[in-house]
Amino acid sequence: MSVPSGRRGRSGRGSRVRAALGQLRHPPEFRVPPPFLDTGQADWVAHVLADVGTATEEPAPGGADTGTLLAAATGIWRAQRKLNQRVGEPSAADLRQVRRYVQAGRQALADGGLEIQEHDGAPFDPGQSLEVLAFQDEPGLTHEVVLETLRPSVYYRGERIQMGQVVVGRPAPGPTHGM
Repeated sequence: MSVPSGRRGRSGRGSRVRAALGQLRHPPEFRVPPPFLDTGQADWVAHVLADVGTATEEPAPGGADTGTLLAAATGIWRAQRKLNQRVGEPSAADLRQVRRYVQAGRQALADGGLEIQEHDGAPFDPGQSLEVLAFQDEPGLTHEVVLETLRPSVYYRGERIQMGQVVVGRPAPGPTHGM
């Protein structure tokens, strides 16, 4: 029995149910398992891979294109950071494999002279060559610390080609007395 054409495309839920039920016709060893990533995760991975693919195309004649290297470095850094946040999910084994691929790509960039520097947790000094996007009062801090790196510092053969962007935590002001 076919579904009338007016009902197709309304919801992907019906097609998923039909696909799951269709798998029951086959012996267990021939059933296709559901994908290990949900739609949002699959879209995110496709987007990151497209960014990395664009960034790793043939370099311009005469040397490496700095913009391409920056895009590759930042894309790989963001992908690795995102994957590190997803460790506890059920598909952790698959994500570990993807993390290894990203680490191998990052190592290849390092072997080519590109260093990606993250600043999370590092003490902050106003003389540092970092772009501070925000200061945030944090109780319990005794000195200024980088809370989050929003864009890493990137060095190519020892020369900075991208300044890092960070959020800095500073000691929260104590309660004022004598009001």
